[in-house]
Amino acid sequence: MSHNDPDHDLKTLFQKVEPSGTTLQDRIMSQINKESVPKERFIVKHRIGILLVVGLLLTASTGFAAMNYQSLFTDNGDVLLEEKPLSADPVPHPSEQEQKRMERMNEIWMNEIKPGEAAMIYVVPNNPEHIVDIRANPLIVENFEKLNQMLHVPGMPLSQELTGASRTYAFQKASVRMEYKQDLYELSDEKREALVQELRLQAQTSGQDHALMPVPVTDQFWLTSLTYVSGQNEISLSIMNNKDNEPLIASYDEDLNTTSRKIKIHGQDVIARTYGGDFTELMWVYQDPETKYAYHYTLGVREGVVPLEELIHIAETQIPASDQ
Repeated sequence: MSHNDPDHDLKTLFQKVEPSGTTLQDRIMSQINKESVPKERFIVKHRIGILLVVGLLLTASTGFAAMNYQSLFTDNGDVLLEEKPLSADPVPHPSEQEQKRMERMNEIWMNEIKPGEAAMIYVVPNNPEHIVDIRANPLIVENFEKLNQMLHVPGMPLSQELTGASRTYAFQKASVRMEYKQDLYELSDEKREALVQELRLQAQTSGQDHALMPVPVTDQFWLTSLTYVSGQNEISLSIMNNKDNEPLIASYDEDLNTTSRKIKIHGQDVIARTYGGDFTELMWVYQDPETKYAYHYTLGVREGVVPLEELIHIAETQIPASDQ
C-alpha cells in the first residue's frame, strides 16, 4: 500500500506563505484547485499561526462520513492543537485573475528556486494589488550527522533509528525548511511600496514577466519530515516548530470518512486519526519548558502496511514521560 509523500506530491502546498493583498484562504485554494491529491495534509504557516487543511480535494463520499474532533492543551489549559470541520472556516474561491497570477507564480517557484533556498516572487501580469509572495523549496538531507547539526529541539534528540514492536526502521532522508530572516509583515507601508517598485523595475529591465529577490534563511528550522524504512515499509515523522505560540488549527472536509480519538502515551494526550479505516497517524505536541515553543509531531505510514500498535510502540520511544 502506498501513501503519498507530502514533500513530493504536495510540494506546491507545503510552505510558508506571506498572505499579502488577498486572503490566506484564497492563496491556499488557488494552489489546491490545480492539484489532484487524495487524502493528504496541507500546511501553511503564517504570522498568526498555522492552518492545517486535510482532504480538501476529496469528492463527496457516498458512505456515512464519521467525523469527530479533538484538541490538545498545555498544562495551563491553553490550546495547542484544535481540530475543526472545514465548514467552520470556509475557503473562498479566488478570482480568475488571481488564479492566473498564482499559476504563473507557482511555475516560477518550482522552476527557479533551488532546494534549500527562498525568494520573493513578484508577477507583473494579473497583479493589480501588487502582491509579493515568499516561496521556498525544502532541502533534502540524507546524511544523519548533517541533519543533527541543522535541527535542534531542546531536550528531544533526533533518532537515527525508530524501534517498533516487531522491527527497526532506519533513517533514510529528511526534507528541511528553515525560517526566513525577512518577514514581509514587519515592513512598513513605505518599505513595502519601495520593495514592489524595485521588483517591478527589475522585471521591466530584464524584459521578463516577473522578478525574484533572494531571501536569506536563519539556522532555525520551522518544518522537517524524516523518512524511516524497514524492508518495504516506510514511515514518516514530521516536526513543526511553532515558535509563534499560536494554536495549530486542523480543518477536515466533512465528506472525508475519518475519525479521531485521544489516547494516552506516557501520561500525555495523543490524537489518533484514522482515514476511512485505511491508515492511522498519531499527532502530539512537545512544549519546551523554557521558551514555551510548541513542537508538533506527526507519525504516519508513507509506504507499506504498518499497524496502529506498531506506531504506538514507536511513539512510546519518542514521547517523554509526563511530570504529572
